Amino acid sequence: MNLRFLAAAALALLALAGVAAAAGAGSPRSQPQSVIGESVKGRPIAVRRVGDPKSDLKVLVVGSIHGDETQGHRIVRRLRGSYGERIKGADFWTITTVNPDGVATGERRNAHGVDLNRNFSHGFDPTLDGGYNSGPHPFSEPESKAMKRLSKRVRFDLAVWYHQPWGMTLVPCDRTSRYARRYARVSGLGPGRECDVYAPGSAISWQRHRFGTAAFVVELPGRRLHAGEVRRHARATVAVARMLK
Repeated sequence: MNLRFLAAAALALLALAGVAAAAGAGSPRSQPQSVIGESVKGRPIAVRRVGDPKSDLKVLVVGSIHGDETQGHRIVRRLRGSYGERIKGADFWTITTVNPDGVATGERRNAHGVDLNRNFSHGFDPTLDGGYNSGPHPFSEPESKAMKRLSKRVRFDLAVWYHQPWGMTLVPCDRTSRYARRYARVSGLGPGRECDVYAPGSAISWQRHRFGTAAFVVELPGRRLHAGEVRRHARATVAVARMLK
């Protein structure tokens, strides 16, 4: 009798779980996380979509590419949470980090000692070393290869990459400047005094050159963000996306 009761209870719980899953299937928070590649040490690089997956407007938000610059992760989590349910008319692809090995050890570079933000092909400079070591050739690293595959597949209209610790929104020296300035106004993180010249082999320079993506860097301050700041940065990504509709 007890066994039959336990079996019936288990079936009831499974049915309830199925109903709950079906009820949440259309919400941004229920979108599954997809692995797009692995790090040098085999850690997954994952993306989660929020907003409207059917929208033609594709937005990429990356929490970090340097392992010791992690405050952008909190903005990504904010977008994936309740705030993401408010995103309308845009398909947001959110990545916590492109460099999970660096995050695990608190190191700027990946496990091969390569600065992933110098490993993309546009303007690649093989002479860079030290903290900016560009690697032996463009896309030599599994992490940058994963971003190359994803970018070629999705062809993002907008890309926001978080860095630290300069505490400013970097405004590119091209048409993307108006999007970065809009981001600065909404987030409250003001622009630098001069326009941003793309760094050699950087992710945003490659995306801009290869696909025409409106890609720019947000340099968060070198401290923990207040909760209100996290909210404003999440709001700013959505405000910029609306400019592209």
